[in-house]
Amino acid sequence: MTKVFSASWGQLEKAGSNVGDEAIFASQARDLSTLEDVRLGVMSADPQRTRVLYGAEPFDVSRGRLRAMARGVRWADVVIVGGGELAQDRSSLLYTPFNLHPIRLARKYRKPAFAWSVGIGQGAELARWTPGQLRKWLGYCCGVTVRDRPSYETLMSLGLDPERVKLASDSTFTLAGDFAGTHGSPEILGVALRDVSNRRGKLLPLEVRRRLGLYREPDRTEERRVWAGLLDRHIETRGGEIRFFPFHTGSLSNSDDSECISVMSMMEHSDQASVVMPGDLRSFLNSISECRVMITVPLHGSILSLVTGTVPIAVPYASKGYRFMEEAGLGGLTVNTGIQGWQEALWELLDRTWEASRDILQDIAETRSRLAEMSTATLELFRRTCI
Repeated sequence: MTKVFSASWGQLEKAGSNVGDEAIFASQARDLSTLEDVRLGVMSADPQRTRVLYGAEPFDVSRGRLRAMARGVRWADVVIVGGGELAQDRSSLLYTPFNLHPIRLARKYRKPAFAWSVGIGQGAELARWTPGQLRKWLGYCCGVTVRDRPSYETLMSLGLDPERVKLASDSTFTLAGDFAGTHGSPEILGVALRDVSNRRGKLLPLEVRRRLGLYREPDRTEERRVWAGLLDRHIETRGGEIRFFPFHTGSLSNSDDSECISVMSMMEHSDQASVVMPGDLRSFLNSISECRVMITVPLHGSILSLVTGTVPIAVPYASKGYRFMEEAGLGGLTVNTGIQGWQEALWELLDRTWEASRDILQDIAETRSRLAEMSTATLELFRRTCI
C-alpha cells in the first residue's frame, strides 16, 4: 500500500467551511481513489467527518497544525502540497512558508513530494524572497502541475525542469462530469461576496490578528450599499431571485456569511433573496448549478460556476481571479473594482450577460470540456512520478 499525505486546507475548518478548498480536496480524493492500493491522509479539524466523507486517515489539528503536518509526513510514503494558490504574500507573509513546509518536512524525512494543480501569485503578490523559495522547494518535487499559464511561466522562469512541471487546470474540474445535465432555473442570480480589505501583506494571518486583538473590522457600509443597490436594480429590472453563496465561514479567513447577510439586510427586495450556507458540498454545488449567472469575488465562485455549468462574472481581488478567467477564455466577464465607475460597469456587464446567458452557456460547454480534460494531467503525472 502507498500512503499519500495531502497537506490540503480542505479539512482545516471545524466550526465553518472553506468551500473552494473542500472542493479541491474532494476532487483530489476522488482522483487518488482510482489508483490501486493507495491510502490517503489529511490534516483535519473534524477527524470523524473526514473519515466518514472521504475515507481518509485524519491527522487531528487540535494540538497544532504544524504538529499534525509533521505526523502526516512521517506516516506517508508520498507528500502532496496543493491544490490551490500555493504562493502569495498578500494575506500573510506566513502563507507561502506554511504551504511549502510539507515539502521541507518531506525532504527531512526523505519522502517524495508532489505539487498538485497549484497557482502562483504574480508580481507584487510575491515577496522578494519567495521566488527563491519556490525554486528550491518545488525543485525538490518529483512533479508539479499548475492550474494556469502565468503560474507555469513563472516556474519556468525560475529554472524548474520542464519535464517535471506540467500545465493542467484547477483540480475541481474533475467534478465537471457530475453536472452535465440540463441547466436549472433561468431566474436565479448567484452572488458570492468577500471583504478583502485585510489583504495588506501583514506578517500574521487574519485568524491570529483577530485572536490577538490586532485587527479591527473596517466600516464597509458604503461598499455594502453599492452591492445592495445593484442587486435591487437587478430584481426591479429582471425579477427572479438572488442567492448569496458564502464560500468562507470559518475562523481561518474572511467571514463571507457576515458580508452576504449584511448586504442582504440593506436590500429593499431582501424578501427575494436568501443565503445558501455551506454544509454538504454536493448540495452547495447543486445550488450554484441552478443559477443563471453568478457574480463572484472569490476565485472558486468563478471556477465552481463553470464546473457546474453557470455563467460567472468575476470581480477579482487578486491575480488568480483574472488568471482563471483568461485561462477559461472569459476575460471579458471580469470587472476591476479598482477603476473609477466600476459599479456601473458591473451593472452593464450583468445586464448584457443575463440577456446573452444561453448563448454564453453554449460557448462555455467546450471550455468546460477542455479544462476537465486538462485536469487529468495532474493524476497522470502523479502516477508516473510518485507511484
